[in-house]
Amino acid sequence: MAELRSIIQKTIDVFVENNTLAVKQKDVTLLSSVLAEHCSRMYRPLSFIQQYPHFFKSRITNAEYEAQMKGELLTMQDVSQHVTRTVIDTTQRAANVWIEKTVHTTASSSTVEVVCDLSFTEDGTQITQVVEFVDTSESIKVLEQILSTMS
Repeated sequence: MAELRSIIQKTIDVFVENNTLAVKQKDVTLLSSVLAEHCSRMYRPLSFIQQYPHFFKSRITNAEYEAQMKGELLTMQDVSQHVTRTVIDTTQRAANVWIEKTVHTTASSSTVEVVCDLSFTEDGTQITQVVEFVDTSESIKVLEQILSTMS
């Protein structure tokens, strides 16, 4: 199990790092590089998702996420991420990753707390599901800035 834990940790590290690199390189494909082909992504809490139904679906595919992020990446100048906590369950092939994410747009910078609940393939090399819990107060500010820049 120690080897599996190490593999899952490496997958998490690449997942987090590629979210930063995607912004820097404006390359949406990096966002899905360690995601399984049929990975689904969900945002929570639902109240936040329901506040922006034109922007969020309750569940999206890799392709839908990449399409959504294509426009967002253009508004972002940089992003930095600090993982503050990681809990890995090798038996369930799951992990929780707590991240403080600072997003720098053309208008300002905001720090958002995010908790990613991740599920993995049997071998731990790919993520099969991402459930992202967001700090709604700060996320609303960032999202409004991004949407105003995209308009």
